Amino acid sequence: MQVKKRNTMQGDWARVKEDIFNGDIISILNEGKVVEGEYGDRNVFTIKTKNGEKSLSFNQTTMNYVIDAYGVETKDWIGKEVKVWMVKSNIKGKIIDVVYLTAPDWIETNDGFGPAGKQDEDIPVIDDSNEEYEG
Repeated sequence: MQVKKRNTMQGDWARVKEDIFNGDIISILNEGKVVEGEYGDRNVFTIKTKNGEKSLSFNQTTMNYVIDAYGVETKDWIGKEVKVWMVKSNIKGKIIDVVYLTAPDWIETNDGFGPAGKQDEDIPVIDDSNEEYEG
């Protein structure tokens, strides 16, 4: 029988509603590392919270948002600030707060989060004038 070695990351993990809260601005302190977990690889970063340095696993949506904000090279993320968003979601039959991170100035949009002004681009313009169209 073959067994698979599982690496776990020890450390002080950020706790929702204890170390990080919805709307918090936190800093990314390192370039992160990939840690193999029970359900696949995780991207784990050290962040600075009001309670000190903590580890936080960035989900793929967060990775995409931070890439959009700061680029694909995680070394460039060191020292950058991100905003914490907590969204209630059903995970394995339990409603929990899922954490997403974005650039600090991003807002909630119709399709997630994005730079301020993005939502305006997504809103269709309806011409309700009574003028007839002459093409």
